[in-house]
Amino acid sequence: MLAAIFVAALNVRISIAVIGPLIEEIRADTEMSSSVAGLLAAVPFLCMSAFSFVGLQMVDRWGLKHLLAGSLLLIAAGSLLRAAMPDPVLLIAATVPIGIGIALTGICLPILVKQYFPGRPGAATGVYTTAIALGIIGVGFGAGPLSDALGGWRTVLALTAIPAVLASAVWLLTRLERLDDMSGRDGAAADPQAPGGVLARLRTSLGRPGRIELLLGVVFGLQALIFTAMVSWGAAVYEEAGWERHDAALGISSLGIMLLVASLTVSWISDRGDRRVWIAVFASLMAAGTLGAALVPEHYGALWMVTVGLGTGSLFPLLLAIPLDLAGSPASVGRLTAWMLGIGYFASAIGPLLVGGMRDLSGGFELPLLVLAGLGVADAVLALAIPRGRHRTAS
Repeated sequence: MLAAIFVAALNVRISIAVIGPLIEEIRADTEMSSSVAGLLAAVPFLCMSAFSFVGLQMVDRWGLKHLLAGSLLLIAAGSLLRAAMPDPVLLIAATVPIGIGIALTGICLPILVKQYFPGRPGAATGVYTTAIALGIIGVGFGAGPLSDALGGWRTVLALTAIPAVLASAVWLLTRLERLDDMSGRDGAAADPQAPGGVLARLRTSLGRPGRIELLLGVVFGLQALIFTAMVSWGAAVYEEAGWERHDAALGISSLGIMLLVASLTVSWISDRGDRRVWIAVFASLMAAGTLGAALVPEHYGALWMVTVGLGTGSLFPLLLAIPLDLAGSPASVGRLTAWMLGIGYFASAIGPLLVGGMRDLSGGFELPLLVLAGLGVADAVLALAIPRGRHRTAS
């Protein structure tokens, strides 16, 4: 099960992160403004937000196995379509199925973690965040050289379909018990709304978000906003500061490397600590790195990207584990996760648009990056308001 989760999660960021190292090349070839290029990077997250709210009903209808396989095929199809589109409007439209596929994958994975690994949610979450990190690292190291070697950015976008197709095949071959048959394994009685199987509980409407759902959505959204902004524009920031194109693209890899480091350490360690404090600390690091990139990108540039990467890379697995702390059953985890991702990914779509639009207005990256640093500080403060988890166990 961990292996199947790993190959699915590998595709959760590849099709998004690949835009960052190629964004200036895409802009030049299609005559996009920075604002439109920001929209290209934002569209997947808008789709991810919208489909986070309907994902539970789709799990109910099609089941985790087939929904995951289909979602991965959507990512593959969108990647191929996007590579073939001749103008910016169609290029952006072809990104929609990628966002839908990623959103549905993101809903399914936490439910599986809660069901199969209830005793060590942080450690199991670390497995799929490790996969996400490896995807980002591969894109950062490989996108530029592949574009040069294979004749341009379109071929690179098409290649991102391959891991999604392979992962879909793995899930179609996976033997996955129906969650309705496993309700006794997760302490179903902890959820007072429904004594039946997990899928029966998923049929309940999401309802209106409460304070916790809104707070998790904002905290997740602020870190995701900064992450998406830096993944989309980080390479361009350093190109503008005078770095060579391939060196600037390696900044994207540093985000993935730090996510990998965090997945292998922070997620496991935080299972025995107060995750809220960890979130506040790493949000502060994220803000500090963004501030450095805003003020002195030409000096210590690698340090700023590593600091941002360590902050965002640690926050992602920590925040994915928070619903597992607060909820007592897979159905409750699914509800909290849906609201957190739905609100959070809507906020994250603002990141590329904010930086692109403010770059067009101000003529550079300093002002938008200063705004991002301020949002990072706000994220650290809000993290401490998250309730302490009541459903944590350690093994």
